Amino acid sequence: MTRAEKVISALGYAGLTPFVAACGLLYAGEEARASQLFLSYSAIILSFLGGTHWGRLLSSGKTLELGAGLFALVASNVFALLAWSALLLSHGNILYPFIILTTGFVLLFLVEAASMPTIDHAVHRRYSAFRAFLTIAVLLLHGVFLLLSD
Repeated sequence: MTRAEKVISALGYAGLTPFVAACGLLYAGEEARASQLFLSYSAIILSFLGGTHWGRLLSSGKTLELGAGLFALVASNVFALLAWSALLLSHGNILYPFIILTTGFVLLFLVEAASMPTIDHAVHRRYSAFRAFLTIAVLLLHGVFLLLSD
């Protein structure tokens, strides 16, 4: 594994820490703080991951030439809007924001799986597997948080 791959792995795993910390806060009885931490961080990560498509697409030079590229570019904005809408709804029942964010992570993974190989042939197979693992971990942590909630 190269040094860059080690850094990417470390950052990916570290990115799960706020999700785990929020679950710990919830378990400790800090429901309001835990919900705020979990939902805000989840929304930020969904927006961030959606936004990474812009850099990959623009650097490929194929952004507007490929249907898949244009689709991924538009989808990246949809993910930001989904995250924002989840935050707007987070002051009431937390179920709706969780449904929106969980759906967003699933759709993001599907968009990446469908469009990125067409756009960027340099995407390493190991990176795709790592992203799949992180997505599954995030989805499981969403489930754990909901199960721990009242």
